[in-house]
Amino acid sequence: MTVTTTLATPDTPSAYPISLAAVEKLTEATKENTSCPEGEEDTYITISHLTSVAPSGWITHVHPRGAVYWTNPSHRVVVDDDIRVPAILQKATDFCAQCSQLDLSEGMEAHMIGAMDASFCLFVNHKQCAAGYDLANIRTKAIRNMPMGALLRARRLYWNYVNYHPSHRPCPRQGFDDAIDALRSYYHEHLNVGMRCFAPFAKAECEELLRVLHSAKNDERDLPSAIAMVGWVLKDVYSFRSADKYGQVTRDEHKSYRDSIWQAPELTREPSALTRLAVRCLIHGPFFGIPQTYLEHVKSASEFRGHLAGLKQSWETYTLQLVREYSDFILIATVLLSATVGLLTINDIGEACRVAAMLSAFAALGSMAIGVFFVWRHQRNTRTASSFSYLHNARNNALGLSGHALLLSLPPVLLVWSIVGFTAATLAYAMQGASRASTWVVLGLFVVLLALIMAGLYTFSTIWHWQSQESWWTLFSWKGMRKRDRGHLGASAA
Repeated sequence: MTVTTTLATPDTPSAYPISLAAVEKLTEATKENTSCPEGEEDTYITISHLTSVAPSGWITHVHPRGAVYWTNPSHRVVVDDDIRVPAILQKATDFCAQCSQLDLSEGMEAHMIGAMDASFCLFVNHKQCAAGYDLANIRTKAIRNMPMGALLRARRLYWNYVNYHPSHRPCPRQGFDDAIDALRSYYHEHLNVGMRCFAPFAKAECEELLRVLHSAKNDERDLPSAIAMVGWVLKDVYSFRSADKYGQVTRDEHKSYRDSIWQAPELTREPSALTRLAVRCLIHGPFFGIPQTYLEHVKSASEFRGHLAGLKQSWETYTLQLVREYSDFILIATVLLSATVGLLTINDIGEACRVAAMLSAFAALGSMAIGVFFVWRHQRNTRTASSFSYLHNARNNALGLSGHALLLSLPPVLLVWSIVGFTAATLAYAMQGASRASTWVVLGLFVVLLALIMAGLYTFSTIWHWQSQESWWTLFSWKGMRKRDRGHLGASAA
């Protein structure tokens, strides 16, 4: 007797008979197809678990930024090249065979570079956080006898390796501590010496990285992204330490070394002696020494001390200061031009008064026009990338940085000449048609006011520099001008 049952679907209301034995076979087949090995049915499947992305014996790992690499745990080999290509897989297999004869101890790996053999590869010691191209020098006993410079290089190679291969091993326990300690020391150095700090990370970068690393150390230390970040930080830390003679010199020797680095080599094309003499005469003659201030500004803005954040801050300070000064000069020149035009509207002014007033008006117009153009150009080019071409061209023009300072000082210099012309026009108009006694009174008052103004200008142009006990008239000699120039440059370097 055949027992029948009925199978129906929602789409087909009709039914058809099927034997009970067939139903049992169908049920067993369904269970076989949907069953998983014991203990793995609840495992979260990642790319490393996919059997189609790696050959047998290899495991695929994904960098947090998306690149893949492969490991062979049985031979302790790491490969970056695409072993899914048969030719590269054969090279990787040969590499594994060579590494199996090297007796790699626990915690060591061999990184195949450029599909080459074991004669040129990177050996990694995870227990000592060191890496190198000579296996004998990377073993723990050999590391104890390493020179300090070689150890710093081995650590730099190791953390660079971790930066690009963070997904197959946990971060060494001392990695987070080393990174936090280094960043904290750089932060303290920024607080102590400010812009003279040579640290590879800026102050704001140290603050942000310390906050992220503290959080990752407590809660996320096994995440590949956190391990890659630690590798990136320590790679730069040990690279900087190698260049900074870390752990190799005494305190006095290290201070002398830092001071020698701070005195950056002069890369400016040196103008000829005649050109330097002409520029110096212009600066201390018709330009009233004003370009010296702008020379200090452009020198301080062009100093690069190891990281772009410091250069970015210097450049932004430089451009904002120029824009603010030029805006003030434009406002003063506008007011002065209005007063000069008002003086020219008087019908009975003399020829001398008219000429002086016209020269004052032209100088004020020049100060306004150049100032507006300078403000426009400096405001539109505040990016750090623009600073490189700006500073390069400023240093390598025909007159050097001093010539560039002459051009930067044109708005205030023309404004000063406008004030001089307006003063001469006012004095000429005051003396026009006056009696002999009135003329002497006006001249006397003018001389007294001029003496007070010159005393104030001289005092507050030199009060921010250390003054010697020399007589005041020596400051206007050639020797005094050269000494004052050296003082300006020394102050800008400090």
